[in-house]
Amino acid sequence: MTVTAPHPPHPEFPAEEQHLAGTIAAFLRQIEAWEDREKNVGADLETSLTLADTAEELAAMLSVHVPAPYFGSLRVRVGGREQTLYIGKHAFRDLKGPHTVVSWESDVGSLFYSDALSWEARKGLRGTVRRRRQLDVQGKKLHRLTDLYDDEAGGDTGGRERVLLGRLSEASTAAMRDVVETLQPEQNEAMRAPAGVNTLIQGAAGSGKTTIGFHRLAWLTHSDRGAHRGAPDAMLVLMPNRVLAAYAARVLPGLNLQGVTVTTPEAWATSFLGLEKMEVTDRTLHLLLTDRDNERRKAAWRRAKALGDLRMFRVVQNHLAGKLRANLGTLTFQVTVGVRGEDRPLVLDNPVLHGLLDDVLGRVPLEGYRAAFRQALEAELLARLNLPGPDEETAVLRVLAADLTRLSGKVFAGLLPVSEGRRIVSDEGTLRNAAQGVLDERTIRVLLSDPLAAIPKPRRSHADVTELPLMLAVAALLDGVGRRIGRTLEPYDHIALDEAQDYSPLLYALLARAARPGHLTALGDLNQGLHGYKGPNNWADVQAALGGEARTRLMTLGRTYRSTRQITELGAGIAATYNRAGGVVGVDRDGGEVLRLTGDDLAALIARAVKTMQAEGHRNIAIVTRRVTDAEALVSGLQRQDVDAQPILSEQARYTGGVVILPVNLAKGLEFDGCIVAGADAGNYDPETQFESRLLYVSASRGLHRLALVAERELHPLLHPEHVPPAG
Repeated sequence: MTVTAPHPPHPEFPAEEQHLAGTIAAFLRQIEAWEDREKNVGADLETSLTLADTAEELAAMLSVHVPAPYFGSLRVRVGGREQTLYIGKHAFRDLKGPHTVVSWESDVGSLFYSDALSWEARKGLRGTVRRRRQLDVQGKKLHRLTDLYDDEAGGDTGGRERVLLGRLSEASTAAMRDVVETLQPEQNEAMRAPAGVNTLIQGAAGSGKTTIGFHRLAWLTHSDRGAHRGAPDAMLVLMPNRVLAAYAARVLPGLNLQGVTVTTPEAWATSFLGLEKMEVTDRTLHLLLTDRDNERRKAAWRRAKALGDLRMFRVVQNHLAGKLRANLGTLTFQVTVGVRGEDRPLVLDNPVLHGLLDDVLGRVPLEGYRAAFRQALEAELLARLNLPGPDEETAVLRVLAADLTRLSGKVFAGLLPVSEGRRIVSDEGTLRNAAQGVLDERTIRVLLSDPLAAIPKPRRSHADVTELPLMLAVAALLDGVGRRIGRTLEPYDHIALDEAQDYSPLLYALLARAARPGHLTALGDLNQGLHGYKGPNNWADVQAALGGEARTRLMTLGRTYRSTRQITELGAGIAATYNRAGGVVGVDRDGGEVLRLTGDDLAALIARAVKTMQAEGHRNIAIVTRRVTDAEALVSGLQRQDVDAQPILSEQARYTGGVVILPVNLAKGLEFDGCIVAGADAGNYDPETQFESRLLYVSASRGLHRLALVAERELHPLLHPEHVPPAG
């Protein structure tokens, strides 16, 4: 047996231990100073209390980082002078010593992650990176240090890959982890894509898309972002289901993102529309998952795609314009106001009112037609009065308020998002009028069809997910869209969309109106479009919805980090059948061979796979089924096999670790130590249907370390060993 010699200790380990001890001491001194109320005294009692409360808050924030004040360092040379900068999760300035810590979100912090060796420093000087070092600090102790780059040792040491592989080999958790310490150069570049330009990030399963999205929000809260800096409570993250939203939201405290809203598109839309009590259905998904009639499935897919087509925004515009012009009809506005003791008649005849309305309709204002029409009326009336100053104008507008409200009420009467959204696509005359010059005849016929007629509707008030963008479009055009603050709307500082391949172009256009210009980040993988009936055909469709290529940057993550080589290769083989897996490379992390179990009762085979994984030390294991009913049916059978698998059968359930059983549509985005694809055969995943291949790809790409494919009979053709492409 060959005995591997222990790695020699790093010669600078003692010096780094000493610096760590000094940094911790500096942290504690600062915390003690902040907590000393006698030192935080102002000119009066109120100021003193404010100073003391602020100091306590600062102390509490810093104390969290005492056990691990930093995780890396940079030795840099600027203007002939060398210095070492320590990089941590929380910035700290040591005014009395050399123990300052630079925040990872800062521009300087970015140098730790990138491959760049020089940068523009200050006052025309150029900085050079001499060394990058990873420091594994836990519990106030330095456990390991790894040089990632050292120009004196020949440059790149390979240390970054060693640190990454060590982190990837760790067990999964019941929550999303932050990756501040091990962001890879391509992930760092995507996360720090310049603010103010909409950003689309395409990445395969396991490339870290979702994590990058949350870290990008943290980066945007840093003061270095200047005018593009955002506040956490003004940020929105949309995720495909509540199970994943709860799983991912647990990363927020560690990134100082408390206050960020993390929810689903449907929950956000219904909340914005004031329809929280309305039941939301996805009858298209239900049909796709349960119906074996491919023609019916294709028809349902086509109609859902048509409902989310970007052209529907123009259709809604045309419909509302027709309704508003009809409501205005022959109305006029007449009122008399007293100005400086003189009665002044004000008359806006019908042509003037129509002219003002047409101007508003042509501008498509972000604040909505209602507010813009009111503002246009007020501006026209004030222009006719020619008042001397703002005080007089405010007084007159106060007098005119009731009359203007009555006129606006008549013009906007009866226009409600739910009823108008449905009327557009259910009444043939309405649709044809609104779609004239916008939609072709084939699309109109698709919209008027009803391929979901056999899928039951809830008895209570409901809305389907495919209808919500239309309803939201009506609301956005009438009254604007954004973040509600009391009775007003403000744009979100930033919106991040996870699983971005599942958002319709129409919804993208609406979300862009809800955020500050250029402040939308979308992260997705066209390979995983389980809800492709809602999504775009390609990223070019999204760029068009967001204002064109000039306003929307597209980036690609070419590496996947989640799984072992064996799992990654199998997933790439599945995805290659629909030609979108090109360029995806996994990390060189070897693991156990993929288990292929057939020829027995399904529950017995799954139990064997679970026990094999548990014997290998894996705790968090997912059993992924094709349908919810499949998961339900297996629970009792697994119990008889001495396996307690907690079912996750709806979005109301929460993933808390251990062995779970869940359908593929709820597994998306989650990751586990081990994954078992239950019923991995052609009977459950139709080899002739691309949608089924997508489902299979998602199912097989959930595991970090171990994968088992289980079927009572023969496995799916794409899962045979000979189908898996060779490495490289």
